[in-house]
Amino acid sequence: MMDEPRLGIVVYDRGNRPDAMFASVVRRLKERGVRVGGLLQEVKGDAEDCCASLKLEDIATGQQVEIFQDRGAHARGCRLDPAGLAKAAELLREAVEAHPEILFVNRFGREEAEGRGLLDEIAAAVLADIPVIVAVGEALLPAWQAYAGPGGIVLRDEKGLEEWCLRQVGIEDTSSGARRGLETLWA
Repeated sequence: MMDEPRLGIVVYDRGNRPDAMFASVVRRLKERGVRVGGLLQEVKGDAEDCCASLKLEDIATGQQVEIFQDRGAHARGCRLDPAGLAKAAELLREAVEAHPEILFVNRFGREEAEGRGLLDEIAAAVLADIPVIVAVGEALLPAWQAYAGPGGIVLRDEKGLEEWCLRQVGIEDTSSGARRGLETLWA
């Protein structure tokens, strides 16, 4: 029986987004035969005069969904596309139903902080006893804590994230000896 939390988060700020780290860890887990599910996030573009393209990719199928509305080249600011978010929720729901060994959720964002978004899918994974990793923006950490309650863990770096995932599926990574990059968030 696991004595370690099954709900982990990676806290990030605008200058240190976890997307590349998530993709890298997912790739290595899959190489080790771990059944990984969920959504990865890919941002393309960063121009100040237009909104970036934000795609979510289903880890199991590679299917991508755009979740920002295309508002044109000279639009200021981004708007979440409700249809894109609904499709992302559907993909995440299907991932939970497939019962992966680890589930990655690209973000706990403003929609989730306001009680919408992917909250139902995160809850379904937790209730199904699937270990879940969620990226949480530093500014939204209080909202996350209010939603998630006690019993989670903050994973501070890529090595700590990967080691936690491996322990969740019963693979001890002995290459580093000690457990790094972990900090219990909730008592």
